[in-house]
Amino acid sequence: MQEYKVILTWEAVYDITQIAEYIETKFGRERADQFQYDIQQEIEKLGYQTERFLKTQLFYRNYAIHKKPFSPSIIFYVKIEFTDEIHVLRVLREERNWEKMLEKQQKYTYPE
Repeated sequence: MQEYKVILTWEAVYDITQIAEYIETKFGRERADQFQYDIQQEIEKLGYQTERFLKTQLFYRNYAIHKKPFSPSIIFYVKIEFTDEIHVLRVLREERNWEKMLEKQQKYTYPE
């Protein structure tokens, strides 16, 4: 089984931070910490579970955007075969208009 390197965009990092801050405000620090731990585990699994999740009808730089449910959020990523990488583009709440947000976003930024 091929394993891919998982890379998060700054946008995905900010999304996770915002969701964790919301959870902390509503449910406390312990619950927010648990969310961050759990989502980190799910994102790491993308490195070896790339084909298990649905493609959306959207593309980023000609790569199909996949979505992995992580209720109540969705992890959006692209698989780049020739570099053996998964790029996590966004982590958005299910109820948000994620299709429109992803269509609108034409460029993502990456940590160095």
